[in-house]
Amino acid sequence: MTPYNKVYDAFMARILEDEWNETWTREEVEADQRLILEAALPWFKFPRVSLEHDENGFSGDLGFVEIQIIANFMKCEWLNRCILTWENVKPLYVERDFSQANLLDKLEKMLTTERANAEKMESIYYRSRNGRPFDFS
Repeated sequence: MTPYNKVYDAFMARILEDEWNETWTREEVEADQRLILEAALPWFKFPRVSLEHDENGFSGDLGFVEIQIIANFMKCEWLNRCILTWENVKPLYVERDFSQANLLDKLEKMLTTERANAEKMESIYYRSRNGRPFDFS
């Protein structure tokens, strides 16, 4: 069994900060991390261990690589949420000059890069067994 905290710690190591500040309780932070985790899991297409989970964690024993892949996809979901905040999107609807469009474009490119990194890590994972290339012959 793998507790959620192992995945959450790997995810938190990838981001600098979030709205989880002193006003949030520990339970609220964990609930928000759980929502991000649930959004990220469908992106991990072919894991070698079960991703079945309950309130306590994953039923399977996730290894370091599986945890890192899930954390990367969680970062993508978190970054997407940050990009699509009302503060970033609102100027597109209220300002004539669309001054935030350049910022949103850069943020979208960052998300695309992060998604590509997560998918590359996942493809390397697919093609290897125990740290070596799989013999497809």
